[in-house]
Amino acid sequence: MKRLTVLLGVMMLVLTASPALAQTSETAASSSGSMLVLLASLGAAIAVFLLFIILFGSTRSRTEASINTRLTTYSAEADGSSGLFAKFRFLRRAARSAESAAEKRGATNKIEAALETADLPLKSGEAIIAALALAILFGLVVTALTRSLLWGAIAGFIVLLGALMFVNQVAARQRKKFEDQLPDTLNLIATSLRAGYSLLQAVEAVGEEAPEPTRREFGRAIAEIRLGKSIDDAMNDIAIRMSSQDFEWTVLAINIQREVGGNLAEVLQTTAETMVMRNRLRREMKALTAEGRISAIVLSIMPLFLFAFIWATNPGYVEPLITTGVGIGLLIGGGVFILVGIFWMQKIVQVDA
Repeated sequence: MKRLTVLLGVMMLVLTASPALAQTSETAASSSGSMLVLLASLGAAIAVFLLFIILFGSTRSRTEASINTRLTTYSAEADGSSGLFAKFRFLRRAARSAESAAEKRGATNKIEAALETADLPLKSGEAIIAALALAILFGLVVTALTRSLLWGAIAGFIVLLGALMFVNQVAARQRKKFEDQLPDTLNLIATSLRAGYSLLQAVEAVGEEAPEPTRREFGRAIAEIRLGKSIDDAMNDIAIRMSSQDFEWTVLAINIQREVGGNLAEVLQTTAETMVMRNRLRREMKALTAEGRISAIVLSIMPLFLFAFIWATNPGYVEPLITTGVGIGLLIGGGVFILVGIFWMQKIVQVDA
């Protein structure tokens, strides 16, 4: 009954506003009228979306919502979802459908691994739905502004690509932090071992005292060990999640020491000193290749800035590139060549240390 009342109220509101919309459509020939039509379209889309949420969104009672709220104290995934996706039923279903489709194509593990490394509180299905929603939203806005479906599709694709690059960039940043903290982590383990701790107690100390993301990864390893996984497998999983070759060598050194014997604290300290020297060498090579990397960035961004400058000062000069098929093809080809040039220059200045 409540939903029916809301629906009738919205219908009456639409009927009441119809004369104003009609008057707006009569003046759509002018620039101000076009802007009003655009704003009215966006407002109508938002109203329909909110109506859809009200009618087909969350149907849980207050008692059920209170129970789920209490359960979230003990579990971050009380009803199989989190955040906004836990409030609306159709969002949960969409996330599950997207997750099932990704699982059929074998992409679920990669997406979840990237999200876990980036420390983003989203499941694979939720991330896919969020990226698609942003892409569709920006695509509709660009389509309404340019009145071209092609540019709307290009904008949506750029948003999808940007979301993927954002997740990978955040994950790479977390991996770099882990690599930079690894020598201090090994020194902490070695100091704990010299103080009489066992290896498991030393790992627990790292999980409590180390900064993020090392503390998060070692805390997860401790949880896995308490559930029955061996310490070697748990630490090897850390190396796999963080894509750390240095930590993989560390785990290999620990396994060798446990088989042949010796002083593990000295082995870990020697490994930490070696990592410090390798990191110093990486920074030196990065400083030596700074000029080449800056040149690559400047050469890559220059065509975009030049196009934007000409478009702002003399739009008619570059209008054939946007309005004709040959011009659009040239733009696409130029973008492909720019990406190839960026990849090529990155490989030139990249040094494996």
